[in-house]
Amino acid sequence: MAKSTPFFTSLKDLFAFLELPEPSTQVANSRFSFLVSRHFASKIEKNNPNDPLLREILPTAQENLQVEGFCDDPVGDSDSEKEPGILQKYKGRVLIEPTFACSLHCRFCFRRAEPKRSLENFLARFDAWLSQATDIHEVILSGGDPMMLPKAQLAELFQVILSKDHVKTVRIHTRTPISFPQVFDIENKASIYPLLQKLSQKKKLVVVVHVDHPNELDDASAKVFAALQELNAILLNQSTLLKGINDSGEVLTELSFKLFSQGVLPYYLHQLDHATGVAHFEISDAQALQIVEEVRQAVPGYLVPRLVREIAGEASKTPIVNPGR
Repeated sequence: MAKSTPFFTSLKDLFAFLELPEPSTQVANSRFSFLVSRHFASKIEKNNPNDPLLREILPTAQENLQVEGFCDDPVGDSDSEKEPGILQKYKGRVLIEPTFACSLHCRFCFRRAEPKRSLENFLARFDAWLSQATDIHEVILSGGDPMMLPKAQLAELFQVILSKDHVKTVRIHTRTPISFPQVFDIENKASIYPLLQKLSQKKKLVVVVHVDHPNELDDASAKVFAALQELNAILLNQSTLLKGINDSGEVLTELSFKLFSQGVLPYYLHQLDHATGVAHFEISDAQALQIVEEVRQAVPGYLVPRLVREIAGEASKTPIVNPGR
């Protein structure tokens, strides 16, 4: 029997695994393909079509609706691009997209419509650009998911960063601790952990994971975070508020406590970016503020994430605050 791949790319196969009735013909817009890691799928409750983790990755017909104010580039990535895959929105920091690969396709992804260009000569171009941009003190790895780069390519990328004395901090945005933790497994030949060890010896390492629901966290994620803590990495989480998934104070309170139990601090709670095809996930600012207030009353202040919205062209994330506070 052929060995199974670590991903589901067929909704029919996922439904069979989850013991759900066979789905009708895939109805979501084909511009954004279906992909979920088997590890993430293993955390979805079987025979439950309303499981919150399933809702995160399940294509639906609602994605095909055209809604005013929702567009393909909701946060102004294209206007911030210095070169293909190299973006600068904020002073002293550069964000790079070295890969478009992910370990799961979240249906609310704000880059879901981004053109999957060939990043030709990316490493050489980034090396040359960063050599000239001596005001850059922090490199932010995004994508895609940078931890899905092949090990050899990631090693070359880290070497470029290590060669720049003006870069003090490397921030990695990734879903892999909860969706594809095997990339950190030191017993795996393809493990990227030794590369992170080397990087952390010369640069301050910040890892921002994206966890939306407490059920995403498990023993495997705890093991990854413990290993990253051994590198003195700062571990932060950002979540997106999603209708029908985590839009309750109870769920987000549980998430804050569970993150903290694994050594991760809640950082940002994002209001939904207005990408094409994601409007059905949105809740109002009034609802969001009420939910955050419920969390505030239930957890210590250091476990309350900051409710923010990203607005194209702004110099930082924009806090959403209750005018009455």
